Amino acid sequence: MEKIVKELESRFGILSHREQRPDLGEVVIEERNTVAMLEWLKRHGGYIHLTHYSVVDWIEDSQFQLVYLLTDPNACHTLMVSTRIDREKAEAESIHALWPEAVTYEQEFNEMYGITFPGSPRQGVEFMLEGWTDMPPMRRDFDTVEYCERTYGFRPGRHHVDPKEVRQRFQAEQKRLKEQEAATANANNADDGKSSEAEAAK
Repeated sequence: MEKIVKELESRFGILSHREQRPDLGEVVIEERNTVAMLEWLKRHGGYIHLTHYSVVDWIEDSQFQLVYLLTDPNACHTLMVSTRIDREKAEAESIHALWPEAVTYEQEFNEMYGITFPGSPRQGVEFMLEGWTDMPPMRRDFDTVEYCERTYGFRPGRHHVDPKEVRQRFQAEQKRLKEQEAATANANNADDGKSSEAEAAK
């Protein structure tokens, strides 16, 4: 980790770094240097696999955080690279030329957060939301309750049944059936006894 951090600091001027555990490190970098550093990590650092790609909405800071999880399979080491972009002018450089699978991530981020990736295929193409006209629903200021109340009719909630009560009713019914079976058996035995006595009296 120390060696790769020194290399990244000299080449790209990372903002901070930390080692979470021996096989996982984190570096933070300015937005303008992010893709260049990702490319260097893939071409020269051994981090060839894009393990994950995600977004965090820091609404308090008016920023989105883009998180890239890269893995070097030979060194068995994963590096988390993160950067921040403006939340109101949410636009970031695409990495689909480095990892084609990033197209799907960026399509989702565009739909769910409203982040645009110029040049990335499928920007503006529906991913999961069909005919969606509201604000991107993964933004933290999206009011899910208000949207549902405005869009969907009222539906009464489900009647809640306590599992403990169900179990108690079941056990009580089982007990009643056993008692009923015992009473029936006793009555049959009594009838058999009376028949035997009548046969003996003859």
